[in-house]
Amino acid sequence: MKQTILSPVKMVLASACAAAMLWSCSEDRDASEYVTHPAGWTEPASEYFHGTPALERGGADCMECHGADFRGGASGASCYDCHAVLHNDLTADNFVTAHQQFVASVTWNLNRCALCHGADFTGGPSGFACTTCHTAPAGPSDCRACHGMPPVDDAALLYGMPSGAAGAHAAHARFLCTECHAPVTAMAHVDGLPAEISFAAAQFANAHDFAPTSSHIGTANSGNAGCNAVYCHSDGTGGPPVAMPQWVGGRLVCGACHRMPPPEPHQQIGTCHVCHTNVDPTSDYSNVDSIRFLNESLHTNGTVNF
Repeated sequence: MKQTILSPVKMVLASACAAAMLWSCSEDRDASEYVTHPAGWTEPASEYFHGTPALERGGADCMECHGADFRGGASGASCYDCHAVLHNDLTADNFVTAHQQFVASVTWNLNRCALCHGADFTGGPSGFACTTCHTAPAGPSDCRACHGMPPVDDAALLYGMPSGAAGAHAAHARFLCTECHAPVTAMAHVDGLPAEISFAAAQFANAHDFAPTSSHIGTANSGNAGCNAVYCHSDGTGGPPVAMPQWVGGRLVCGACHRMPPPEPHQQIGTCHVCHTNVDPTSDYSNVDSIRFLNESLHTNGTVNF
């Protein structure tokens, strides 16, 4: 049998290594001396962000200390203490709510989703595509992922909006969102609920030199508001409507904005369709609630059609 003869230098090195191993294994150490999670491990932009190696190794590094189910393991510290919603806890019953809660908890920052599911949400490091459920072209970035376009009832509301906040969206469906809301350029547009009314890009609300304004009715987050000075709801002669329109409170009849017929110099004729051919001639003029338009888009369009 061939023998391996170590040189004196190698023998010294081998002895030193053996001694170091014995010292390392036999020493009674205090685990608190070690930095398991370095500074920056919770920050996605940090080079020490724990999500990067976790994704690369499928969570294997986490399991060594926190257990295969991430609920504590040898460390006794559950990953769920920070990760309130982990996808392996999702069920058919809590699927939608859990997603809403998570996105709300990170202030609607979809970049947090992109860390695992990719910038285009088609899978990324996780291998699970958000676009399987979010089938719109923009995936979960599509406006309809959080609310209808327009929101029509409480079930379609953004998570956290007060009951009733959908209000009169359905009645305003033919108008662009920017008629009342500031143009949206990123998900950062969510800044408190209900959504802020700005009229910054209004086309009709500010027609004929109106300076549109809106004010909350009740508490600031009640979901209800009134339009104080908008062309859309006016008396037809540059003044305020007969009754203050409320966002939550049902559909307005014609006589709520302007009198029927409007005051002079409007002709005092009660049959609107005689001059305004867009009005349905079969309307029951004895009941202003029954007056209908043949083409809804010609109503409140900034132009008097006659």
